Amino acid sequence: MNDIKYTREWLQLSREGKFEQAQELYFSKLLPVVCEHFKEKYSEVLAYEELLISILGFSPEPIILTAKAMNPAKHIIVTTGENLKVEEILNANLNGNYNLIRLSDENFLTMYKSLKEQLLLNSYSRVVIDITGGKKSMVASAAIFGKDYGSKIVYVDFLEYLKDLRKPMPGTEILNLVYDPMRDQPELNLS
Repeated sequence: MNDIKYTREWLQLSREGKFEQAQELYFSKLLPVVCEHFKEKYSEVLAYEELLISILGFSPEPIILTAKAMNPAKHIIVTTGENLKVEEILNANLNGNYNLIRLSDENFLTMYKSLKEQLLLNSYSRVVIDITGGKKSMVASAAIFGKDYGSKIVYVDFLEYLKDLRKPMPGTEILNLVYDPMRDQPELNLS
C-alpha cells in the first residue's frame, strides 16, 4: 500500500460500506494530499502551458489533478448535461477558476466546433487537452481536435486499481502525455 496520508482510513470506511463518510474524507482530506503529490511529480511536464481544456464526465478527480499540476492561465471544462454534485466538487477544489461549457450533445461536430470556438475566444498558443473524463465520443473528438491544432493531449491514469471500489488507489495516479506535437511530430515546427 502507498504511504499517502488518510489512505488507510479511506479504504477502511469504503470497505465497511460507509460510503458517505469515505467520500467526505476523500474530498476533504485525502484529495488535497493526492493533489500535492501529483503536482510535485508532474508540474514540470505542464509548466509552460497556458490553456487547459478538460473533458468532464462523472469523475471530477482527474480534472482537479491536472489543473493543480498545471495551474493554467485559463481552464475550460467541457461537458454535457448537468451534475450538480460533481460541479460542487469542482468548485470546492478549483475555487471556481474555470469556465464550464455545456454542450447540447456529444457528437463529433458539436465537440469539435465548440473546441475550435474556445481557441478563437482565448488567444493562447500553448494548449493542453485533458481527455480523461467524458463520454468516449467526446474524448475521441477532443483528441482529434488536439492533434489537428497542435495541442498536448494528456490522460490521468493510475498504477493500481481497486476493483471492489471501482476506483484507483489514491496516490497511484499518473499523468500520461498521450501526444506532444514537439515530441511526436517535431517536423511540424510549431514553436
